[in-house]
Amino acid sequence: MTPENEFPSNPPEAFRLSTFWDIYIPITIAAVPAGMFTLLGLVTNGPDKPGAKAATWVIVTMIALQTLGIIAMAFVILMRFEIGLQQLSLRTNDNPPVWRKLILFLSIVFILLFDILTNVAAAFAGAGPLLVLAVPAFVAYLLCIRVAFARL
Repeated sequence: MTPENEFPSNPPEAFRLSTFWDIYIPITIAAVPAGMFTLLGLVTNGPDKPGAKAATWVIVTMIALQTLGIIAMAFVILMRFEIGLQQLSLRTNDNPPVWRKLILFLSIVFILLFDILTNVAAAFAGAGPLLVLAVPAFVAYLLCIRVAFARL
């Protein structure tokens, strides 16, 4: 018996979306700045109205929240893309098809769109309807992840 036959290599489990990484983390990272903008609007009472003069601290706080939200989501997006590429390589013997890589990249585009839409909807008065577009962007992100790993 050769060493190769002693321990049969088990193929990796079938791919499943990670509830934590694919659902909870992106929604939380998008919701925290949105909630902070809402809270900031309640505290300041009025800067979200067109033509209103906002205090400097409000502007600085909004810029900081926007920046932190973007950096946090960018970090999650890059980590998810890296993990996705590793999983694709693992499941395709280090040779994932180009179309799977492109679909995985497209998922990153959709999650970025989701983040942008939720942040803009929360930050600006009258932009609330953008949340309606954020939902299909998030669903498209999840579908792209599923398609990229279909039958693996």
